[in-house]
Amino acid sequence: MDIARGMAVVMSHLRRRLNLDTVTRDTDGASGRVLVDDLDEAVEVRSLGDGAYRVAIEGHRFNVVVARDADTDWGWVDGRTYRWPRGSRDNDSPLDPDDTPIAATTPATVSSVKVAAGQTVARGDTLVVLEAMKMEIPLRAPRDGRVTGVRCAEGDQVDPGVPLVELED
Repeated sequence: MDIARGMAVVMSHLRRRLNLDTVTRDTDGASGRVLVDDLDEAVEVRSLGDGAYRVAIEGHRFNVVVARDADTDWGWVDGRTYRWPRGSRDNDSPLDPDDTPIAATTPATVSSVKVAAGQTVARGDTLVVLEAMKMEIPLRAPRDGRVTGVRCAEGDQVDPGVPLVELED
């Protein structure tokens, strides 16, 4: 996957529409500037390898990870997971993040588990912290709810797309 999907993740996270038909890229392979017509400033993007990017946009900095499995493209930014059906365009809106499984988007190691079955959580609470590519990736609750199951433990190696925490309303 390329930088465009990473940008789509960030723009979805900011609740902004990314029109990739108007994007121009100035890149040396490791970093670049993405110019989008409806933004006042360029987006600074640096590839960290293996689908990870550091993105600076509108005064905010994000670590972004993108990955794919057989039928889904995944994106992670700031503790939120986004997914697109395979074959969708980069500027298509992702599927509702509240319905997205609480799962790793890249191969990772479970650094810590912050919740237990039966625990009530609020939207944004950290559920699990993963480590991948020397970055900590907090997985946060997409909505208020109750944890009905935890499918991982500290030190586990996890694959993308495998649900780690089950949450009910």
